[in-house]
Amino acid sequence: MTALAHSRDTDAAAIPLWDDAYDPAVLGGQGNLWGDPPVPYAATAAALFRAHDAKVVLDLPCGDGRNLPPLAEGAPILLAGDTSPKAMAIAEQVTVKAGVRDRVVFVKVDAFDTGLLDASVDGIFCWDLLGHLTDPAPALRELHRILRPGGHLVANMWTMNDCQVSDPNIKEIAPKEYVDHFDFYCRFYDRADLDALLAEVDMPATACEVQSWWEPPHAGYRDYVHQHESLVFTVAKPAG
Repeated sequence: MTALAHSRDTDAAAIPLWDDAYDPAVLGGQGNLWGDPPVPYAATAAALFRAHDAKVVLDLPCGDGRNLPPLAEGAPILLAGDTSPKAMAIAEQVTVKAGVRDRVVFVKVDAFDTGLLDASVDGIFCWDLLGHLTDPAPALRELHRILRPGGHLVANMWTMNDCQVSDPNIKEIAPKEYVDHFDFYCRFYDRADLDALLAEVDMPATACEVQSWWEPPHAGYRDYVHQHESLVFTVAKPAG
């Protein structure tokens, strides 16, 4: 097999599939797609945003809300953005249960065209999105556009040591490129790959580290305790 064509159209075609993935009929009794606690780095990102006096932070994609409770500690206003209304309906219940609903604003947001004004957010947490895009460069440029000078983007890219690579339900279509159990595209990066991408969009990382963490089983697939690994990087938009 050959790699998927890298294009905005290819990535846009996956958007309705994500909404389908969050359908209650698909989720069954699990209640949400991932069934996980927040990723550990969400609290680290919130501390970074708070230290730089962030007023508005965007979680994109918010998915079914796993990272919203810790991110709500990073700013008075947390925008929970996603293309899936079904995901956001689940995420809202997460915020209610965590007691942070009054700080969260849900908004339908496409990473390629957010609809937000220039320099309108102080921090962006972008977790488990960019690796699903065949062409992440336009999305990165859009996130940089809406980030205020002095603000921070915190994001991740999966490495080849991530458990997804060895999952029995994933198939390789090209070196470092796979299609997962939901037929979603997955691209895995090393540091050179990430540096090349960030150089392409003129967004050098101000920090980058390898992070590993364990997650509990997912109902219906990857039903075992598993370890993820990502390159977690921060881009600070120059002030002034």
